[in-house]
Amino acid sequence: MKNKIILIQVFIIPILFTFLTSSCSKELLDRPIVEIQESDVFTNISYSSQYVNDIYGSLPNNLSPVSGTLYECATDDARFGVSSNGAARLAGGSLTPFYNPDDVFTSYYKAIRKCNNFLEKIHQLPETDHGADIIFNSEKVSVIKPRMIGEVTFLRAFFYFELAKRYGGVPIILKTLSLNDTIALPRNSFDDVINRVTTDCDAAFNALPSTYAGLNGSTNTQYGHATKWAAQALKARALLYAASPLFNPTNDLTKWTAAANAAKPFFDGTAPFTLTAQYSANFSGNTYASTEIIWARVFGNSNSMETQNYPVGFSGVTGNGICPSQNFVDAFEMKTGVYDPTKPYTNRDPRLAEAVLYNGATFNGRTIQTYTGGVDGPDANGGSLTGYYLKKLLLPTLNLQTGQTGQHNAIFFRLAEMLLIYAEALNETQSTPGTDVYAAVNKIRQRTSVAMPTLPVGLTQSQMRDRIRNERRVELSFEGHRYWDVRRWKIGSTQFNSPLMGMQVTQNGTTTTYTPYVIEQHIFNDKMNLYPVQLKELQANPKLGQTPGWQ
Repeated sequence: MKNKIILIQVFIIPILFTFLTSSCSKELLDRPIVEIQESDVFTNISYSSQYVNDIYGSLPNNLSPVSGTLYECATDDARFGVSSNGAARLAGGSLTPFYNPDDVFTSYYKAIRKCNNFLEKIHQLPETDHGADIIFNSEKVSVIKPRMIGEVTFLRAFFYFELAKRYGGVPIILKTLSLNDTIALPRNSFDDVINRVTTDCDAAFNALPSTYAGLNGSTNTQYGHATKWAAQALKARALLYAASPLFNPTNDLTKWTAAANAAKPFFDGTAPFTLTAQYSANFSGNTYASTEIIWARVFGNSNSMETQNYPVGFSGVTGNGICPSQNFVDAFEMKTGVYDPTKPYTNRDPRLAEAVLYNGATFNGRTIQTYTGGVDGPDANGGSLTGYYLKKLLLPTLNLQTGQTGQHNAIFFRLAEMLLIYAEALNETQSTPGTDVYAAVNKIRQRTSVAMPTLPVGLTQSQMRDRIRNERRVELSFEGHRYWDVRRWKIGSTQFNSPLMGMQVTQNGTTTTYTPYVIEQHIFNDKMNLYPVQLKELQANPKLGQTPGWQ
């Protein structure tokens, strides 16, 4: 951690933070700046509440987490339309101790410091005034305060996990550092960090409500605030990473068991979530009513995702956005029949049509034309580099010509991921996949709008592992998972060190020809499984040491 940052954060008074609406529904730049003396923050419930909301404002924007685009653009699943984009450069092997467009080291430690400051001082917040309960937003402060403590404890765990999955072990700091403290701190081990994460998750689980009034309804005033099940979901994800090959080289089966146990409440019905009948219902439009989303960040109305990623044949589109790859399309199984190269999208897993726009697909009132010479073709201004356009996460019916906008949610956790965590972790503990492993995966495959065949019986552990990994790629596509999954599985040297493929579409009369082709060669080596610490951080704190492989 940099000395300069500590000095700034310790001595700037008044502190500045921003008002968040109770629904966390606006971007930070949309909120008015309010100047508040630090000494007042923990004596006034309104200010304390705003302080918590400000910590929420440090969460990543999962709709554009790296250089304004998705992590998938740094994988074999997609390509960003501009080659100089940071995600595209990551895919090309440009990660170094001097360059990382996803470097969050300083920003997340700033957020952790806010968490520690809150947890140290929130006890100062009065709950009564002259013997009477203080009421805020129709609730007693004595009820709100422990809930806020749970939220901030959860947020600290979230930021620590995000650091650990990138850098491995990092320093664990559980108090607000001052000039009298040693700030040149060595790293704790990765396991130490995960233990801290799970400890905080357990504390948050016990302090937080299962839901808020109106959650999964149309008038929830706390949407975006953490619940106990968000804490449980983070615990399950953290333990899954800890059990994975990158962080569990001896394949300690107790780590896999711990991950399975953490995810089990989402499988056995203890957690109050069910899969939505319609897969796409989780990703576009008003998802307040989704029974599947565990925790998400909601944004105000906008259309920037659509103006960049709609097929360029629509008016008001800039293009050069997220271009799904042929590699990704190939991951979708046939639902029925045998693959026909003259009809490559027929009888495929229905989730393909929900994730990708391809030649001949119907979208927003017309047929998509990605063939050469078509209105959405590669030769059109800003046209897709791969022959495919993103569909998932977009609002599918906006009129961009009139500037129409809509609400977007960035999902952190949903039920399908938890079921796949349970299946993956449980499978690794069993020499032969058991009933629960099949059941967890088949629940997802048998969603009403998907209705894929159940997994064949008699799979070996290795075969089931491959099926689960592919299911994660398909089901959780464009939600930021594959970038990290391939790393934790330690398979990047084959998956990310290979050609990125596209589909060339030509049309001659009534005959359409589909020809896969190489777009570019991606570069990946094993040291890229973890991020290097940037040189500026090492200069500020030499005790950090460089990440193995980057020395």
